[in-house]
Amino acid sequence: MADSYEGFYGGSSSGLNPDSGNLTGYHMSAANMGFPGSPQTADQLHDVVNAVKHGTKVFEVTMLQPDVAETIPMQHFKEMRALMRLTGVKPSVHAPLIDAAGFGEKGWTPDARADGERRMFDAIEKAQILDPTGNLPIVMHASNGAPGTEWRPGDEEKGEDKFVMESSTAINLKTGQMQSIKREYKLRPEDPDSLKTGGRLSSAESSVDNMNAGEWSNKMTEVAQMSKHVGEIMGGAPDHLHEKYPNALISLDGKRLIEFDEDGKPKGGVGMFDAEESGQYGRMKKADLFIENAQMSFSSAFGQAYEYGTDEQKEQLEKLSVDYSRNMEEASGAHKLGEGKANTFVNIMSPVAKQQVIDESLKRLQAITERDAPQVYELTEKFAMKEAAKTFGNLAAKSYDKFGEKAPILAVENMYQGMAFSRAEDMRDLIDKSRENFVEHLTEGGMKEEKAKELAEKKLGVTWDVGHLNIMRKKGFTSEDVVEQTKVISKDKSMVKHIHLTDNFGYADTHLLPGMGNVPIKAIMEELEKTGRLGEMRKIVEAGGMIQHFKKLPHSMALASMGSGIYGMKNSPTWGQAMDIQGSYSGGYGNLNPATHHQYFGAGFTTMPVELGGQQAGGGSRFGGTPMA
Repeated sequence: MADSYEGFYGGSSSGLNPDSGNLTGYHMSAANMGFPGSPQTADQLHDVVNAVKHGTKVFEVTMLQPDVAETIPMQHFKEMRALMRLTGVKPSVHAPLIDAAGFGEKGWTPDARADGERRMFDAIEKAQILDPTGNLPIVMHASNGAPGTEWRPGDEEKGEDKFVMESSTAINLKTGQMQSIKREYKLRPEDPDSLKTGGRLSSAESSVDNMNAGEWSNKMTEVAQMSKHVGEIMGGAPDHLHEKYPNALISLDGKRLIEFDEDGKPKGGVGMFDAEESGQYGRMKKADLFIENAQMSFSSAFGQAYEYGTDEQKEQLEKLSVDYSRNMEEASGAHKLGEGKANTFVNIMSPVAKQQVIDESLKRLQAITERDAPQVYELTEKFAMKEAAKTFGNLAAKSYDKFGEKAPILAVENMYQGMAFSRAEDMRDLIDKSRENFVEHLTEGGMKEEKAKELAEKKLGVTWDVGHLNIMRKKGFTSEDVVEQTKVISKDKSMVKHIHLTDNFGYADTHLLPGMGNVPIKAIMEELEKTGRLGEMRKIVEAGGMIQHFKKLPHSMALASMGSGIYGMKNSPTWGQAMDIQGSYSGGYGNLNPATHHQYFGAGFTTMPVELGGQQAGGGSRFGGTPMA
């Protein structure tokens, strides 16, 4: 039987193992790894000072909460820039949490999207102060209010797709209000077999089609009912009057009548209806009032069909519009037989003619929309993508117009299950559409398309948040699925611009240190490494959970979890090995990194004053918060 033992100190028992003391199994230099400021405070300058003291080389200024971000003084941005330049810290910025598509508590409004765009650009202008060279990543959430989709893994044996939509929402494009939709089995009377099998499957996506069909059917029924009511009011009056007055004009007040012969010549002077005829015509006048309602109802339906129809339908509707306008004018045509309103006459059968125009036009409208009902309802996430891409494209355009090629990099952050844009496929499409909008702006300004596309790829991309990604596991996805998503997003090697490193167990965005949950960080980083650009991506360790619950600052532990070397030669020992030899998990650095060594010989910032992250006693400093005297 082989002997086995468990060592107390990882570093001492496996010193020849390069992964010794490395919680994630992936080695990363500290040169591009840092942490963010607290989202609860506007005193980001103080957080920068603390970051410098911890020896970080990257720091993310956090403007997460919009109102808190507004409290950061403009002078602080200039102070942070000076401090970062002095200490070699590379900045990134997290922009305020604003939904780029314009969603809020009351649904969606176009004004909210435009207001959010202005506020986000204000954050860009402030952030640019930190690094005006054009290399500043600005993180913006892909969504922060737009409802997303709940996906589950598909069963390949049942012929399902890799991602199956369990539930989502549809938005009414006319009102901006949303309605829940879900995948479910429905019992149908026309399908007796489904009653025994639990019902017929109705996908969430098909629910949107059914909603559009139902909405349009109700609209058509409304117009038809209006026209039917007109006919019921008129009754037999048209037949009675037409038999006696086949060609007659009547004054608008209904008191004077002119008859014409077949050649269109007046048969005599102005006459009047008798009592019975006046009653018959009174019914037609009453019906004429309802015809106006029918016309408005038809116009509303036509407008809906044109606004939310296909391009092919719009072409047919334009022809219908021309015919409807001409026919209705003929049916309603007035005749001037003298000066003044009293001498204006209309055809006695005008109400009947107008009803016929409406009925015939309604039949044409139904034929045009028979296969495809106007898309008044749309998947909220699909709609949000178009609106968010408009915002991100506009922001990139405004940034370029103001800062030129030194404009910052907009790095849009992927969200998690339940919020819009949780999948790599959706993030890729969102960025592609945003880039297209940006390119359109550039080419309209005279830039060649090839140059515009190159610039769009450089200035628009993704912040890949591995913790958000891992939350797909709560629906049954595996770590392999998580890694596969990274393959999808990094297929376009220009896509990922920035990384948020954080850990969790797949159920909540708990912001643990890398290696403390089940995020497959090593495999994810290896996939991103294949882009050939990993070294230029700044990595921000979002470990707020450690600060909140365990009262520990995360940077030293982050260096340990990612196997960062203590010295610049890229060999052992690592910060993780130092922690292991100390004998207390995440407790300190031990004898591998004695303070006296640095004090005598110097390394990094240790010979600098305390205010700048060193160990030497310092004096007053504008960064230290004490007087210069």
